[in-house]
Amino acid sequence: MMNLDRRFFIKSLGLLGGASFVQNVNANELELAETAFKFAALPYLQNLTGQHITICCVLSSPGIAWVDILKDDGTLSHKIYEVVDGIRNARAEVFKFKVPHQGADFKYRVGAKGPGGLEISSEVINTKLPIDNKSTCDVLILNDIHEDRSSYSYLYNKTALNHKDLVIINGDSFHYIMKQSDVTDKMLDPIAKAFASQVPFVMVKGNHDNRGSFIRHLKNYYDLPNNKFYQAFTVGPVLWIILDGGEDKEDEHEALRGEYEFDNYRLEQRAWLTGIMQSKMRKKAKHIIVVNHFPFFHSDEYHGTVHNRTSFHDILEKYKVDAVIGGHSHEFGFYPPDANHNYHVIIGGGPEKDNRTMIEVAAIGQKLVVNLRRENGELVNALQKG
Repeated sequence: MMNLDRRFFIKSLGLLGGASFVQNVNANELELAETAFKFAALPYLQNLTGQHITICCVLSSPGIAWVDILKDDGTLSHKIYEVVDGIRNARAEVFKFKVPHQGADFKYRVGAKGPGGLEISSEVINTKLPIDNKSTCDVLILNDIHEDRSSYSYLYNKTALNHKDLVIINGDSFHYIMKQSDVTDKMLDPIAKAFASQVPFVMVKGNHDNRGSFIRHLKNYYDLPNNKFYQAFTVGPVLWIILDGGEDKEDEHEALRGEYEFDNYRLEQRAWLTGIMQSKMRKKAKHIIVVNHFPFFHSDEYHGTVHNRTSFHDILEKYKVDAVIGGHSHEFGFYPPDANHNYHVIIGGGPEKDNRTMIEVAAIGQKLVVNLRRENGELVNALQKG
């Protein structure tokens, strides 16, 4: 009997040891899950309209996320989920919340629940939106960052604009886009930390932003009007026209492997642009600024540049836009109207240090100022109207 009890006792110790081992494994797995589950991109703002602002975020692994709208004292007012056809977006990594702003700035934070019910949340954020701003416009334009993620915060903080209604990222944020982490690590998270959790931004594609195996998913990370990268909107007295210039190479170029039709895409935009120029929105605007990664003039003569020019230039001249703002060449320049174009051509530099630039657009009623500045704040030249 004693031997049986002894064997049972030893066996029980083994079982207890096994249970302890399992508990340790589960605890380790839970700890790893907690470490792994995070915001791949902190909240960032998109697509401001008269009624809504879109708050986006990206999770590191599938889960469900929501926005907490907070009262002035920081307590919870209500939650907002992304809902399509009565179904909350869940088991997902990318979220876009359409949030009514009710004509005022507000406090919010984003929460998420991931594997095993783990919850995370952002800090409390105060928006800085151009609400009911019909007479003024303050916009910052950056370009050709080329994955130097520290440039976003550096240039944003160096600009002479005290207030920014909007930031426009004018192309070539990336070299190539091969996976989600390229989008989040090299653009979305750095700009969210720099400014985009409070101030909305517009993504303008450059030629490098069309390269890589993940480009077909790029649109998922932005809230685009009409689901198009090209768009038109007003901020104060300024009509902004955003064009998607495509690639700099011919569609048939061997490097593009027969996977692109940018010539037809630019012609699609030409028809759309004609409609915008005939719209009430254009007629009401006091100023018109066009943003395209490709400068039509004072740049190269590759196919993409030339086809952008033949697709858009005559329309922009006809309707007397104020400026076309580009990048691409990595050589900043300021070119007043001349025999080739009746609008200003302003080209941002980058991406190397001492060659980076900030383009500042400020308008008050009939007055418009567009400054091209080097990264040290030096004014290269300025468009002044009114």
